[in-house]
Amino acid sequence: MIRLGWKMRQLLLILCLNLACFSGPLLAASFAEEVMTEQTFYQLLPQQSPLSEQFSTLVNSPPNPLRISQQTPIRVVFLLFGDVADWQNQRMLNAFKKRMRELGIVYRLDTYVDRSGYGTDFIAHLPVIEMESDYIIATKFNVSLRRLFERFLIQGQGKLILFDFATPVVHWVPRPPLIYVGFNQFKTVQMLASYLDRQLPPSARISALVLPESYLGQIRCDGFLDEMNRYGRDVDSIYVVEDNVQQAIKRTKVLLANQKTDFIFSCSQNMAAGVLQVLRGNEAYSHIQTNVWGAFNAQLTELKDRHIKANILFYWDDLSIAIAEAIKLDLEGRNLPNLYVARSPLLTEDIDPESLGLMLQQAYHYSVQKWQ
Repeated sequence: MIRLGWKMRQLLLILCLNLACFSGPLLAASFAEEVMTEQTFYQLLPQQSPLSEQFSTLVNSPPNPLRISQQTPIRVVFLLFGDVADWQNQRMLNAFKKRMRELGIVYRLDTYVDRSGYGTDFIAHLPVIEMESDYIIATKFNVSLRRLFERFLIQGQGKLILFDFATPVVHWVPRPPLIYVGFNQFKTVQMLASYLDRQLPPSARISALVLPESYLGQIRCDGFLDEMNRYGRDVDSIYVVEDNVQQAIKRTKVLLANQKTDFIFSCSQNMAAGVLQVLRGNEAYSHIQTNVWGAFNAQLTELKDRHIKANILFYWDDLSIAIAEAIKLDLEGRNLPNLYVARSPLLTEDIDPESLGLMLQQAYHYSVQKWQ
């Protein structure tokens, strides 16, 4: 399987921007070539940079209540994926509700859940969503969902907010969502690769579990492989795995049965969960490590483990706070940026439990009351 590197994709994108090719499809087939990095976005729209800086200050400051008087409650719709009761969805909703309450915004919240991962479960509800929504918050993005979201942008009845997606779409520049909120995924991969290159001995054997061809697969998975190549590090084997814990368990067992390895790159949190389940179950694997992406749950012990080499800690609550603050600014008729990029520091394996707990408390200070 040939995987075009993320840097090459960005060169193609910048070339396209210079040629002003917004009106039609890009020449390249991959969706990842149709999105912009944070840096490219600010180069194209320099007026957005100071707005984003001001907005970041607002997100990190104590809440100031809404300045206007609402005549009627606004209607906010969340498009969720998977199980609405899972930890990730509940954490996101809890943080959003708390900030909205602090801001004094009167609203009605509706949630629609898609288990397919491609938006097909939303189809039956589209008339209601489009006619009665003031704000539509989508918590996942892929090529299939893009068509659905473009419908919202064209209809213009509910203002679209993209959650956990911080690479603006090129063709949406003339008519963007209200705001993209997310993380700089490629920057996190650069931090991780740099740390691994410094910490792993030259003889370390590296393997990788990567996602199938997709937006996140190209930015995060291809980005990691690019960075390892730049450091002159060989990745001995690459397994393409669906973003699923059970599939990650299966592939990890195959990997370990066929070859020796010292570090397994996990391209998603589900993959990391699968890899860790296999490693924790066999003392013969005591020396093998992987990486994780944030927290699996509110159990601190899950993240202090000899098998975890590094952790990219995403400040998830800041995304929910950003959504609430964006709605407040919009209601007040004030300027807000089209892009907000939240913090995502790298935590190393030698971090002590007390420091880790403090960092987690900062990242989840709205959604999790206490870390066990």
